[in-house]
Amino acid sequence: MSESAAKNAARLRRRETALALRNTMSAEGPALDRFRVATWNVNSLKARASGLDRLLARTAPDVLLVQETKSGVVHADAQAVLERHGYGIEHVGSGAYNGVAIASRHTMSGVERSAEFGLEPLDREPRLISCIVEGEFRVRVASVYVPHGREVGHWHYDYKLDFLAALTTIVTRWLAQGPTIVCGDVNVAPTDSDVFHPDAFVGSTHVTPPERDALDRLMATGLTDVDAARWGPHERRFTWWNHGISYARNLGMRIDLIAADPRTAALVDTTWIDHLERGAERPSDHAALMADFRTAAAR
Repeated sequence: MSESAAKNAARLRRRETALALRNTMSAEGPALDRFRVATWNVNSLKARASGLDRLLARTAPDVLLVQETKSGVVHADAQAVLERHGYGIEHVGSGAYNGVAIASRHTMSGVERSAEFGLEPLDREPRLISCIVEGEFRVRVASVYVPHGREVGHWHYDYKLDFLAALTTIVTRWLAQGPTIVCGDVNVAPTDSDVFHPDAFVGSTHVTPPERDALDRLMATGLTDVDAARWGPHERRFTWWNHGISYARNLGMRIDLIAADPRTAALVDTTWIDHLERGAERPSDHAALMADFRTAAAR
């Protein structure tokens, strides 16, 4: 077998292995005696209201961090779903683009949102919201939607780097104040193992050294990538696939993260990637990512 054929065969084996593992990646029920945090880029709360209903009914996260609500206010259908399942919601949005939210079964306090941070890259668009979730597992959580970047050299690429730098400043402050979990669509694949094949992304955003360096600086504030810590940094646990055959062929990327301070990260029991909803009809292009943290009752 030629070297090229051997590489192609190895790539096919990795893809088949990843596809086979999907059946075990989704949480089939609530997390008993755990504090479950989920993050999901819904690509429109209005379009995903039915999926949101199914996800909450099956997995019952304590907190759901949402990105790309694509609405100035929470859509009535999604609001009804959240209320029926016992969630309060904090949201910031401005129209048909962006928008982030936090839905919680617990009391929320100390809400901060885009337009209130005093840092222009974070205040320019509705891309960041944070609050303290009260209760037994008291923790600050944040839902973040990092700018896409569009293409290298575009003003949006510079905005992306500025946003990550400003986020690093805010996260440093949060970590000094107490337990912190930052979740969302960071639009950066941390390593080459986090894309289906590096050759497909040469010259593209999401993988360039400046983007990865900016994400590294964010993590260096004291955050732990809990999915990578749980399963290893080279497991190719993708969270995004373009619509169409990319999902069936696992041509994806890992660009959604749950990151926590070290003491909180040490409480992680396991993490999940929700293929049940990603494989349903009219899905978002992102799968929901979840992490289960041990509580005092479980320790």
